[in-house]
Amino acid sequence: MKKTFSYLTLVFAILVSITACNNKNDFDFEAAQKEQQKRDSLENIRVKGLIEKQAAELKAFATEKLPGATLIDSLGIWFRVDANGQEDSYTYRPHPNGGIVAPEVKVSYKGTLLNGSVFDQTDEKETSRTFSLAGVIRAWQIAFFPKQIKYNGNVYSLLGLTETGLKKGSKIKFATSSPWAYDTRELKDKEGKVTIPANSPLYFEIEVIDIK
Repeated sequence: MKKTFSYLTLVFAILVSITACNNKNDFDFEAAQKEQQKRDSLENIRVKGLIEKQAAELKAFATEKLPGATLIDSLGIWFRVDANGQEDSYTYRPHPNGGIVAPEVKVSYKGTLLNGSVFDQTDEKETSRTFSLAGVIRAWQIAFFPKQIKYNGNVYSLLGLTETGLKKGSKIKFATSSPWAYDTRELKDKEGKVTIPANSPLYFEIEVIDIK
């Protein structure tokens, strides 16, 4: 049995039900839903266009820097797992309100532009950092989460790169198209220098020290 989380859909259904019982409420939910679907369609077209535009550059990078990497062409992500990690170190599970429970991860990592310019990394002074996966860019979530999880007899499909997801001891390298990184945002350092230009594909090397 497959089950897909849709918390927002549930909220929408509840609101529609309330509206049906209240003739004084003249908000047109059907029109609002159609408008949202239109926005979603336009956003999907925009993202698909960026992925296609950046495909050649990412392929050239992966060919040179990530031999043996796998391409998820619908996402524009090339990845290679260099260590699977400890299988029993963490179990991904669904959140009661939809989605997946975001674990806290302790990692050693490096992030660069495709030209090799380093914009962030752990080093000898700061050997690791700890994050909640709820607060990282989408590319990291895609890298960490499994393709699907089984829970209480149900199968929940996710947008992960690997079957089991990253665990303690996992090592992964991946290059991602910009929509899953910082997209149209331009990031600057404390001095105001641009470290990540808008619409930049990025490359990451991550080692999972711990996950809980």
